[in-house]
Amino acid sequence: MSETQQLAEAKQDDKQHLEEQHFKIISYFRKRMDAQPLHSALKSFNVHEAVCMSGVYEIRRENTVIYIGGNPHFSNIRDCLNAHFSGNDGLALGAWLNGAGKRQWKIITVRWMACANPHDVAYYLLEEYQRKNGHLPLFNNPPVNQAASKQ
Repeated sequence: MSETQQLAEAKQDDKQHLEEQHFKIISYFRKRMDAQPLHSALKSFNVHEAVCMSGVYEIRRENTVIYIGGNPHFSNIRDCLNAHFSGNDGLALGAWLNGAGKRQWKIITVRWMACANPHDVAYYLLEEYQRKNGHLPLFNNPPVNQAASKQ
């Protein structure tokens, strides 16, 4: 086997090892999130443990995840949930939760998980969701560019 072939094989082995490690990380965070209790949207604002935590959260309608988020530093999960459910988040999710989705709050649940790097963990959870379902959760999809869709 030539040196070039050996180098190519070594690179392939490294790539495969990195992918395996990446999938282990994704699986680890999904298992941790799945172990968290679900809270009714109607009661999620009053859960004391959500007050001071930095972390990630999922908002579900029945058994379907509709949004995965990670709160920015210097904020907490409860503030993020309040912004979403009051419609003050500037996102389609908040507009829906405070509009047409308001009548569905009884079937909406929330769960969260404390973590040191919320944006990284949210990315892993979003990647896992997309791999499993072929798309992102409903309200994690980027908005459609109206001008581009008319061309």
